[in-house]
Amino acid sequence: MLIIGVGILFAVMGCASAQDRERQALSEQFDKSLGQYKDHRIIERGPPDRCIAHGGGSEICEWRVDGGTVRYLYDANGIARRWKYADPQLGEMKGAQEPPTAADQIHESEAAMWKTVKDTFDDMKFTPIGAR
Repeated sequence: MLIIGVGILFAVMGCASAQDRERQALSEQFDKSLGQYKDHRIIERGPPDRCIAHGGGSEICEWRVDGGTVRYLYDANGIARRWKYADPQLGEMKGAQEPPTAADQIHESEAAMWKTVKDTFDDMKFTPIGAR
């Protein structure tokens, strides 16, 4: 009976760790674009599904990835500084190029910014870039 219980425990832990590994792999993949120009991401993954201007010359672009959505915040120079991924199964994940101390300071404003972006995208009628 103990052996069966241990087997079930390992099976449950294996499922959770598989999801954790998938989240880690996606996070590493998205982090590779941080500090890179938007053109680099376009060459690697194709054009974004949509982009919107965001104050100060920055821009937020969205790509659909394996049933989820990743959004990158590009600064005025077109360099990726942050990303946020949302997926029904994996939930939400975030990444940023700033050091941890800066990330702590911007946490509240970042949350408000992503909510504004989500609301803006949700309110927009979806038209893929280049379909005009």
